[in-house]
Amino acid sequence: MQTAWFIAIALLWALYLVLEGFDFGVGMLLRRVRDDAFDRRAAIHTIGPTWAANEVWLVIAVVAMFGAFPGWYAAWASTFYLPLTVALLALIARNTSIELLGKRDDEAWRRGWERVLFVASFVAPFCWGLIWTAALDGVALRGPEAVGGPLEVLTPVALLGGLTLVVLCRALGAAFLALRTEGEVGVRAARELRRTAPVAAVLVSVTVIVTTPPGIVSTLAILAALAFATLALAARGVAAPRHPGRTFAAGCLAIALVVVGWFAALHPAGLNGADGAPGLALDRVVAGDYTLTLMTILAGLLLPLLLAVQAWSYWLFRERVTRAAVGAPRPSPVDLIARVAEKRGW
Repeated sequence: MQTAWFIAIALLWALYLVLEGFDFGVGMLLRRVRDDAFDRRAAIHTIGPTWAANEVWLVIAVVAMFGAFPGWYAAWASTFYLPLTVALLALIARNTSIELLGKRDDEAWRRGWERVLFVASFVAPFCWGLIWTAALDGVALRGPEAVGGPLEVLTPVALLGGLTLVVLCRALGAAFLALRTEGEVGVRAARELRRTAPVAAVLVSVTVIVTTPPGIVSTLAILAALAFATLALAARGVAAPRHPGRTFAAGCLAIALVVVGWFAALHPAGLNGADGAPGLALDRVVAGDYTLTLMTILAGLLLPLLLAVQAWSYWLFRERVTRAAVGAPRPSPVDLIARVAEKRGW
């Protein structure tokens, strides 16, 4: 049951980072796919009905860590107190910007909150990537207790992991916008994906190479190859508008494989020790059989319901978002002439 709950926690983190990954990506790209306020509104409306529900999986993943492995949670939270705090502040800022972005019909107001959304959408995945890559790279431990300072987790390997997850989220966000929008927004999103996917593939490969322990080289090599292949498919797939769903699915699979690979590298430790020291053995910090049994029953009852409700919400809002859907007025002939002149440099 201990191993089953470790696998469940890995899948919960993968689910969270996939669902929030394209939310973060849309936030990063909001100012890149814009033509005017209506294009930006169409982009933000793609995640409008679902972004809050996606955050539920972060709560579930952390609660599962706390319930199944309380010692792991304690060491993890204390070791990564600084990046965890920054990640939570970024999530608060991101949520606030989405809520306040359209509250005033003022361009300066909207642009200000767009900047907040961009920064927060960059910072949050960077912190999550940094945290889990630092856990792989090794942290200072004394038994089950963390003894390192708050800045000791900012190693080059951890920073590389944070950057890798940021670029992966940006690629997934571009794939999501290409799937869920039409017109100029979709075209610009496709262009961003073609630029971002190769960079993400290279970063994934480098991150796996520098964080792979000798015992699981073959497993993570396969995961890295699959992630590289899915990203390459995403970069190519956007060029074929007939299959935008396959492109998005490829990006989701890429992030899921990377996250599962990180957890596979950690097991049977929750945190690796620094400089070759012993890591945090999960069998020493696991909860009792009664707790694990009760958690398993609750998860079996509640998780299928949560998944069904979220799947239904995505199905309900499956239509593509267009400029007309967000209230864009029809351009006048003068506006059309001005746009053509601007594009041709007249």
